[in-house]
Amino acid sequence: MRTNLLSAVAAVALVSIANVAPASAAVFPVGTSTPGVGSFQAAPGPNGTFNGAINRVGLGEGTFSDTFTFTLPAAGFGSGSVISSNVGGVTGLTFSSVTFNGTALTINSFGNLTFAGVDNVQIFANQLNTLVVSGTSAGGASYGGNLTFVPGAVPETATWMMMLAGFGMMGAGLRYRRRSANVKFA
Repeated sequence: MRTNLLSAVAAVALVSIANVAPASAAVFPVGTSTPGVGSFQAAPGPNGTFNGAINRVGLGEGTFSDTFTFTLPAAGFGSGSVISSNVGGVTGLTFSSVTFNGTALTINSFGNLTFAGVDNVQIFANQLNTLVVSGTSAGGASYGGNLTFVPGAVPETATWMMMLAGFGMMGAGLRYRRRSANVKFA
């Protein structure tokens, strides 16, 4: 009798654990395309610009956190957005946070749409840049989005240091220059 009771409790615990959706996490470097899961594609545009498209499909029930990564040859500014639609509550998706290089995007809802967007986020040259999308899926959910990059005059740290050193040397030169003429008033 005691063995049957312990077996029943173990079976209920096992079923309860199995019904809890595991957290889903995926990383999509640029150029990734996994059918039935998601992708991150990008292409260069005119004058050093880049445009990218992301998507994630077939999200199971539970929480998720997806990271889209890319590296660009020049510094500048980026913009991006993600969007999801809810069809009859069956494919519902709720974004809990969306960040682009650490900048939090404002999440909004309009009817059956949930979306987040940002403009003019600093993009770093030759460093890993990230878009992280986290949330909860009711099952069968998907989302998509776009990223745009425009190169800009974002000085590197060494450039700032050289500029400040130059200003300091100019100031020191002006302060300590020798006066060649003595002016006397009678």
